[in-house]
Amino acid sequence: MEEACPRLEITYPVRVPMKIIGRQEELRPEMVLELILAHLGPQLEGDEQHQNNCKGAFVSYTFWVTLPHGQAEAPLREAIQKLPGVVTQL
Repeated sequence: MEEACPRLEITYPVRVPMKIIGRQEELRPEMVLELILAHLGPQLEGDEQHQNNCKGAFVSYTFWVTLPHGQAEAPLREAIQKLPGVVTQL
């Protein structure tokens, strides 16, 4: 029987990347940033900027966010998933 990998111990606050992929004509980075700020509050200087990559009809936005505790990520991701044009998140 295989041994399970031990669960990684995370110390909060923690800074992590969030990638949101969606339809280019609908998803806007300002909408994502608005939710990040509403759920997590002010972010580190420079983290309100995002990276983007377009391919065909789709765009991906990568934001760096600081999660204050272990329960902060799920509500943010649920809110982002409801934005127009969102296809998936990583």
